[in-house]
Amino acid sequence: MNNMREKNPYRMLFILTLVVLLVLIVVVVYFFLAKPTINGYIVEKQIEARDITLFAILDQVQQQGYAQITFGNQSLILVPYNPQQKTTP
Repeated sequence: MNNMREKNPYRMLFILTLVVLLVLIVVVVYFFLAKPTINGYIVEKQIEARDITLFAILDQVQQQGYAQITFGNQSLILVPYNPQQKTTP
């Protein structure tokens, strides 16, 4: 067995180089293919969630005439705005 190691002293160097290259290929594939795909999916789902939330609020305003959003101890009330409508003092 020692004779084989003495005959191929570059075998370990070759295997180490191969492992390093494989790791580099995996890193490059992750950063240039997988990560942008994952981030695109995440952004797409965030936009979809935003749209669903906005349409739910607008639907509530249309059905009830207002929508109340609470944040902590503050409330925001949304009502439809009609610039043609005149207010009386």
